[in-house]
Amino acid sequence: MSASLSAQEEEIDTKVSKKDTTQQKTQYYGLRVGVDLSKPIRSFLDDNYSGLEVVGDFRVSNRYYIAAEVGNETRTIEEFPNLDVTSKGSYIKAGFNYNAYKNWLGMNNLIYAGVRAGFSTFNQELNSFTISTSNTFFEEDIRTDTVDFDGLSAVWLEVQLGIQAELFHNLYLGINVQLKNRITETSPDGFENIYIPGFGQTTDTSDFGVGYGYTISYLIPLFKK
Repeated sequence: MSASLSAQEEEIDTKVSKKDTTQQKTQYYGLRVGVDLSKPIRSFLDDNYSGLEVVGDFRVSNRYYIAAEVGNETRTIEEFPNLDVTSKGSYIKAGFNYNAYKNWLGMNNLIYAGVRAGFSTFNQELNSFTISTSNTFFEEDIRTDTVDFDGLSAVWLEVQLGIQAELFHNLYLGINVQLKNRITETSPDGFENIYIPGFGQTTDTSDFGVGYGYTISYLIPLFKK
C-alpha cells in the first residue's frame, strides 16, 4: 500500500509539473489601440496647433509587433520674421516594434525599438509675407493675400525608442522618442515646405527631424499561444 500511494503521488506531481510548464509557455496575443496624448494637450495649450493621432500595435511573434500611427495636424508657423504659413494634412506611419523586455507570465509590457515608414499628404497656406528690400527708407511691404499650395506630399523613415507599461488591467501608458529622415517631398513652386504633418518642422540645413509621444492604449486579447 505504501508503494502504491508513493507511485500515485509521483504521478500526480508529474501531471501538475507538466501543467505548470504549459501555463508558463502560454502567451496572450492581441490588438492594442490608443491615442497620443501629447497632441490633444498641445492643441489645448497652443492656439497655433491642432492635431490627433491614433496608435496601434498587433503582436505577431514572441518579440515582434506590427505597429502603425494615423493622424491629422494643422500648424501655423509665425516664428519667421517674413512669413506666416499654415500647414495642414493627414499622415500614416507603419512598421514594426521589437520588444527587448522579457515579460513575466501574463504581462505584455514593452521596452522597444521600432522602425516606421511615414507618408503625409498636406497643403500649405501662405497667409502673409514681407517683400525683402535693402532700402530702409520706405516701410516694409507686407502682403496679406493668402496663397494656397495643394497636393503636397512627403515620405520619410523613422526610428522609435519607447516604453509601454500596464497601469491597470489591459490599460497601458507609453512614451517614445522619434528620429526621422526625409526621403522625398513635393515642394510648392517658388516656395518650400515649412511644416510637414507627421514629420514636423523642416529646416534648410538638414533632412532630419525629431519627435516624441505620450500614449494611452487598451489591449484587446484575441488569442493565446
